[in-house]
Amino acid sequence: MPLLAIALLQAVAAAAPPPDPAPNLAGDKTIVVVAPRTSNTAKALADCIARACSPKDEIDASLAHAESQFLAGDYVASRRTLSKARKRNGGYAKALPVDVSDLVRASGRLASLNGQVDTARIMSIDTLDILKDGFGAKDERVLMQRLLVGDAMVRDLRFDAARGIFNRVAREAAATGQKTVEGHALLRIAAVYAALASVERGYAPRARSAIARITRTDDPALAPFREVAATLEQRFASGPEALAAAKAEVASLPQRTRSTVATLVYAPPIDLPKARQNQSTIVTLTGDNEPQWIDVAFRIDAEGLVRDVDVVRQSENAGGKWLDLVEQSITGRVYRPLALAQGAPGLARVERYSLVYDVASGKDTRMRIRSNRPRIEVTDLTNDAPTG
Repeated sequence: MPLLAIALLQAVAAAAPPPDPAPNLAGDKTIVVVAPRTSNTAKALADCIARACSPKDEIDASLAHAESQFLAGDYVASRRTLSKARKRNGGYAKALPVDVSDLVRASGRLASLNGQVDTARIMSIDTLDILKDGFGAKDERVLMQRLLVGDAMVRDLRFDAARGIFNRVAREAAATGQKTVEGHALLRIAAVYAALASVERGYAPRARSAIARITRTDDPALAPFREVAATLEQRFASGPEALAAAKAEVASLPQRTRSTVATLVYAPPIDLPKARQNQSTIVTLTGDNEPQWIDVAFRIDAEGLVRDVDVVRQSENAGGKWLDLVEQSITGRVYRPLALAQGAPGLARVERYSLVYDVASGKDTRMRIRSNRPRIEVTDLTNDAPTG
């Protein structure tokens, strides 16, 4: 995969402020992925349908079952559950715009994980239309969904289209005083330019300008975005140079600036090898129909370095060099230093990595086949809900 493609794909994941504080896991040395049994969620959904429960309750039950199927690794069944739920409940979009949009958004996510990127992009737009009809074009939920449409454009490497969407949302959010939405939009622009600059140094001036557009703000609501934007310039570099710069930056931070949440400063790109690719431009039938996946647990220590990287679950078909590449990338991350209690093992994180081969058109044919160029989608499985 070209480095530009890798950089842009990973830029979307970078364009987010720190999450809510993670639970204190000082006494917990084991990281596990807890998911409801699919048999339990299947029964709950079937019972809901049998008793003619409300559309809202059925959507909730469908989403819960689809999530348990996803966590179990059955992406096809998860998407099928959502598709059936959408057919049964799509007509309630005007009465339940939030619930139906959640259903369609989840359907698009599973479509992408199943390699149906065109369908995923269309569903992101469908979700936007549902919310726009329900709440008007300036509503926060509508603007945030518009950003997700822009994210889909980034994944398709349609950077100009994505930039236009992000700038539009930033303007509209600023005009209506929606500072958090504005921050999300501005940070996406800066993150993508930083990704471009990491591959082509000619983008560095525009990246710095986009970063300064955030760091020059003084609104308290934009403080989390300023914090993330300040780390983006480290992504201009690559390899050992970038790692050294990131470590130098975090080492220079005053003690009082230590964070209680995971704020990524640097992550080595996951440069996937081209699987069984020939030297022509023909897309051949070499990609896997079933995505491979792994769940990776790790901890972030007080100095912002990653420890205890461990693959805690994986699909039966998972294998190959990509597993090592993921672990190497996670191990090489640098986060902002953390304010941890003495002796605490660090913040625990769990992420799923899915290796997906997209459905594409073959040359000189209408036949839809699997591309031989894989991509990785990352899903955060960390439970950030406070415990106790």
